[in-house]
Amino acid sequence: MRFIAVLLPVLPALLFPAGAAAGETERSLFEKETPVPLRTPLDHRFAEFWRSQSLPVPREAADAVQLRRVHLALAGRLPTPEEAEAYLRDTAPDKYENLVERLLHAPDFPAFWSMKWADALRIKSEFPINLWPNAVYAYHRLLHRSLSRNEPLDRLFRRLLLGTGSNFRDPEVNFLRAAADRTPRGLSRNIALTLFGCRTEQWPEQDQQALESFFSRIRYKKTWEWKEEIVFVLPETAPVSLTLPDGTSVTVRPGGDRRATLADYAFAPARQVFAAATVNRTWSWFFGRGLNGGSGDDLPRPGPEALPEPGKLLAREFAEGGYDFRELCRRIVLSAPFRASPLPAEDVDREHAGRAERTFAQFPLRRLDAEVLDDVIGTLSGNPSAYSSVIPEPFSFIPKQERTVLLADGSISSRFLGLFGRPSRDDGTVAERNNRISAEQRLYLFNSGELYRKMGRIPGVWKVRGRAFPAQMERLYLLFYSRYPSPEEQQTLRRAYPAGGKEKWLFLQDLCWVLLNSKEFLYQH
Repeated sequence: MRFIAVLLPVLPALLFPAGAAAGETERSLFEKETPVPLRTPLDHRFAEFWRSQSLPVPREAADAVQLRRVHLALAGRLPTPEEAEAYLRDTAPDKYENLVERLLHAPDFPAFWSMKWADALRIKSEFPINLWPNAVYAYHRLLHRSLSRNEPLDRLFRRLLLGTGSNFRDPEVNFLRAAADRTPRGLSRNIALTLFGCRTEQWPEQDQQALESFFSRIRYKKTWEWKEEIVFVLPETAPVSLTLPDGTSVTVRPGGDRRATLADYAFAPARQVFAAATVNRTWSWFFGRGLNGGSGDDLPRPGPEALPEPGKLLAREFAEGGYDFRELCRRIVLSAPFRASPLPAEDVDREHAGRAERTFAQFPLRRLDAEVLDDVIGTLSGNPSAYSSVIPEPFSFIPKQERTVLLADGSISSRFLGLFGRPSRDDGTVAERNNRISAEQRLYLFNSGELYRKMGRIPGVWKVRGRAFPAQMERLYLLFYSRYPSPEEQQTLRRAYPAGGKEKWLFLQDLCWVLLNSKEFLYQH
């Protein structure tokens, strides 16, 4: 790594402390000089929200930043150098909108978002969930197929809530099995978290007991087939009066299913219970925090009342639009907050900078998801990770060419995924995933010989060698950052570039290592 010291100055100072000044060169790499456009009712609600917080409309992120950001957000991958170059050269005024449509309808979209929803649904074969491998893969296929077909999300979750039958042959019943605690209280807490976006542990005891009553008739039984389990519901033998979370009393008739009454409450477009929970959770997946400022699944009560005005609008549009998840993602990535600059406004104090982050007037920065980072390193080096189960129930061997984001089983992991915060899928909370950089991660990125060797493969895999020096640098920057190097970066690189021989090969390997270890690469911005 003889070139590391001379290459470090090429890295831009992306992550400024709140209120810190940024030079014009750095700013031009990450933002435009014009404010982010306000085109939709949602954008104008945010503009009003920002004005109420004494914040200006933020600048728009640079084209390269938006290109990289939307690929990571919708597809969980980086654009290829060819995709980046084509986008940066495109002069069409609607090129961003066209890019969004391509990504929303590409196979990468359901692949990546299956991973996100699998976290929330606790899709995991081993302790403490114990779905077992056959059920895991059936459950994950159901989820992936639904997202691929853009099935209305309320239809999918109604099916999950009301499922009965075999965990192997009726995959939706695994929603009621994916719980360490299958008592009525345990089930009610899991379902309130998923459908309402609420932590019922914070509710009064009387309200918790009222919700538990909807799940008191669920039963489980084994079969003669290994690990198979049947989920069934005892029908009502007499009318029973129950209380919904909003305090409304409902009566379940003989032969009825209590869960159906709760489903009617959760998915009613007028109440927006499931809509508010989904909007808040999905927003947190895009921005690192929910619209309410919390983790994304910590609404105090079901419904949109705790959301700010932009969130209430988005929840209403989602419910009235038929719970179209693809349309929800489209509205988010076309919104002003998503297209905003990742840098704090110029000459602002620390208080205003912090307020801008909390109110989405500045795009928040966070490290790439563990699975995405693993996929990206595998794609860059042409050497993807291999995964298999450790328990023969039966053994699962994942094809090496399959993306890490498509790992169905949360029990199949690796040292790398564990180190970089992949969730255990034990409780289904957003907070299970840890996207903060740590000292241990830095040590791995700095010192891993295996990672450094993978970086040495990149110039060959991506046909960097044999090109003229400027073309080599452009291709590597497009590959890692989805942008061209600035004149200052090119000048620094040219000064460090060796005259010839083996030194050129070592230079390219060291440069790849430096680019990968940069904040601009490791963070979503």
